[in-house]
Amino acid sequence: MKHFIGAVILLFLFPAFNFAQLSAIDINNEISPSKGSNSLNTLSQSVSARFPISHDKAKRFTLGVHYKNLLTSNNTSVINNLWLHSIGVSVSYTNRISGQTVMTITAQPAIWCDMKEITGDDVRFNAAIHFLTRKSESFSIGWGIAYAYQFFGNQIIPVIDIRFRKKSEHWRIGGALPLRPRIEYLFNQNTSIGFKMEGNYYSYRLSKQLNSQYLFYRQWDAGLFFDQRIASKWFFTAGAGYAFSRSLQIFDKDQTVPLTIFGGKLDKKFTPSYSNQSTGFVFKVGIQLRLFREE
Repeated sequence: MKHFIGAVILLFLFPAFNFAQLSAIDINNEISPSKGSNSLNTLSQSVSARFPISHDKAKRFTLGVHYKNLLTSNNTSVINNLWLHSIGVSVSYTNRISGQTVMTITAQPAIWCDMKEITGDDVRFNAAIHFLTRKSESFSIGWGIAYAYQFFGNQIIPVIDIRFRKKSEHWRIGGALPLRPRIEYLFNQNTSIGFKMEGNYYSYRLSKQLNSQYLFYRQWDAGLFFDQRIASKWFFTAGAGYAFSRSLQIFDKDQTVPLTIFGGKLDKKFTPSYSNQSTGFVFKVGIQLRLFREE
């Protein structure tokens, strides 16, 4: 519990970085407390940055680095003060394959574990391909597919991307469906508010002391957010919402499935050694440096 309280203090003293679609740097923190005998309190921080490694406007390579952690607190010793980490790199290739269509391919190897010891079993891999077509000055539509090697098996996520905003209007609607839909009202170029929903699926390898099991974490939350320019290309972001579906489960190393779409409930096939289903409020705060223009 001491680590969790200390990390909560850190939430307000030193934000960490998180990768966002249009940001070179994204400083983001998330805290989600809950109540009850089966409560699950979580704190997540991340550090990400990306920068171009080529200067061709039609064909561009981008390199990214990221760090993310997840701290859990609970009255069960298995996950009480359990601190999980991820560190990795990503390479993206963007090519304007026609006057109106942009293709992006991304690959990202990373280590996801409790960092008590690091082996080849801790490595995960993500890859994605995405196409975005501008239909008009106010409307773009995209589609793509993402693949993730998770410790529970192979995961496929099809994505539809919608972006709509008329220059003379204040509303902007879009996001990657079904994981990141959002609606936003822009007061001006500096200030906006909105509503968004997010779905996240993570798996972390645990140490040999826990028999090299893996932890499977799922969360869906929705809420309001606030966006404010604070200097030049720096923006402050904050949000408050509710995690209406949240699951943390621990499975044996060999309890895997061949393929999941989005991320199915593995406990339908396997019995987890630990399971926690909960809901709770979610609070987010962050800072972004936005250097990349939206296509």
